[in-house]
Amino acid sequence: MMQPDYQSIECKSFLHKISNKFLPFNWGANPYRGCEHSCPYCFARYTHEYLGYNKDAEFDNKILVKMNAAEVLEKELSRKTWKNESVNLGSVCDPYQPAEKKFEITKQVLKVFAKHRTPLFVCTKSSLILRDIDLLSEMAKTSNLMVNITLTTLDENICKKIEPRASSADERLDAIKQLSDAGVTIGVLFMPIFPYLTDSVESINQTTKAVRDAGANDLIPGILGLKSSCKDRVLSMIKKEYPILYSRYLTLYKKAYAPKDYTKRIYKIIEIARRKYNMEKFELPEKPVEKQMSFKIPKPKKPKRVDLGL
Repeated sequence: MMQPDYQSIECKSFLHKISNKFLPFNWGANPYRGCEHSCPYCFARYTHEYLGYNKDAEFDNKILVKMNAAEVLEKELSRKTWKNESVNLGSVCDPYQPAEKKFEITKQVLKVFAKHRTPLFVCTKSSLILRDIDLLSEMAKTSNLMVNITLTTLDENICKKIEPRASSADERLDAIKQLSDAGVTIGVLFMPIFPYLTDSVESINQTTKAVRDAGANDLIPGILGLKSSCKDRVLSMIKKEYPILYSRYLTLYKKAYAPKDYTKRIYKIIEIARRKYNMEKFELPEKPVEKQMSFKIPKPKKPKRVDLGL
């Protein structure tokens, strides 16, 4: 495994607008660009091409660190025009990837979000989030907070191939349980579901039951899509690791998405599993804005580059 090349940058903005009426948040935020988890299905690889980098190896190993993110976020949330809309932390790249152990940018911005009582979604597939369990527990008491943890399968052998550097399934289940026990609302991003690998009735039932038992409040499914940014990597992985399935993938994915008859069948299986294990679709309750807590905003280190904020 190649050692990551961390590059300190200065962002002019930290929040970016998300215009999608089907999503429960209005803004996205990313402490890092690039992601060390190296998931072949990652849709975000194309974002590295904007910087002149390779979307394959360099997305995994050239990680841009927004050293002044907390300072910039404080200014953005303090503007009179800010309407305290919901934000998704980790909208493109995982905020708890290994770089976070070294730089703690996510922890810094969480304190800013906590101070301003910002409605927040945090998305990750890393058990490193447990480092911030005390802070997240406090945030959950006073503002709308939902932690979404990706869990694709309970099969560790498959997990290592489709998410080679992410936390194990058991570690993620443990994170779900600990966060839930601490009063944090948990959603499970049951995605992507890989055809012929993780889409069986047995696999779906096992995953649904496991996350329910761990204390998850919701299960949000999604079937693998093969956009141009990830198609070659996914098909190469399938050809190498599961050669017997390669021709079936070529047949199923003549376009970027699986056919409707396939997706309808899988989503029906998931809905049956939901009912079987009493996992109703969940909506966050509204919480009133109370007196703001006081957190010191850390001073950023001197940056080396300029980033436009995606």
